[in-house]
Amino acid sequence: MTTENKLDDLKAKASELGDEAKYKAEQAKIEAGKALDDAKHQAEEAKLKGEKAFDDFKKDTSEKYAEDKAAADQKVDQAKAKWNETKQDAQDKYDQLKTEASHKLDEAKLKANELKHEASEKFDELKAQASTKFDELKKTATDALNKFKGNDKT
Repeated sequence: MTTENKLDDLKAKASELGDEAKYKAEQAKIEAGKALDDAKHQAEEAKLKGEKAFDDFKKDTSEKYAEDKAAADQKVDQAKAKWNETKQDAQDKYDQLKTEASHKLDEAKLKANELKHEASEKFDELKAQASTKFDELKKTATDALNKFKGNDKT
């Protein structure tokens, strides 16, 4: 395998790791968005339930007024509690996914830096080898020229 191929392979690996980190970060963002959308949907359902209970309350007779008001208040409290719980769950999930994505991105960056460092080291080694080989070839060519020049004079 040539130096260029090795270098290209290392660059490709580093690029793949960067792409994978971006993908995982986007995936975490999408999952967090889904969780938030679910929470909003549940809140809308709870809100609709509360509104229905309120409308039923207004239609009831004055005898049931106190009883229905207490039931509606209880439903609103439950809806609020459910909303707060769902909102907190969604926030926790989002934070968890964000943290995981951040860790994955950090890992990918470290791996990319390692690969870059390895590529740099290999490149320096190959450069040194090429320089040595070039110097040898140059000396051989100089010796051959000197030998030919020496043969021409005799």
